[in-house]
Amino acid sequence: MDRLIEQALDDEDRALRKALGKEPGFFNLAFGLFSGPRAWVNWILMAAQTALFFIGVWFAWQAFSAEAVADILRFGLSASTLLLAALILKLSMVPVMIENRLVTEIRQLELRIERMRSERA
Repeated sequence: MDRLIEQALDDEDRALRKALGKEPGFFNLAFGLFSGPRAWVNWILMAAQTALFFIGVWFAWQAFSAEAVADILRFGLSASTLLLAALILKLSMVPVMIENRLVTEIRQLELRIERMRSERA
């Protein structure tokens, strides 16, 4: 599919495409969450997620080393709750990554529209 698109483009489109660069990869999108005007929210989410994860691992360790059923339940349920909360916090950042990708695509479309307008004028 990409080859067909590349063949259909003229030289100016190819130059524009090279100037805009390739689509950002997963890690570029993920690390891009920690810069910009809303980065502080993502830093707080990651700090909370990290704390929940390590506390959850500690509770899980205690649950596996406990001998009494009540202790196993207390530590095990706490561990599962904290680990699920950490997972939910981490997954809450995925829509922001998708939003950033869509904003990039919209900007690329705006550039193409402006170029088409300037060619007609």
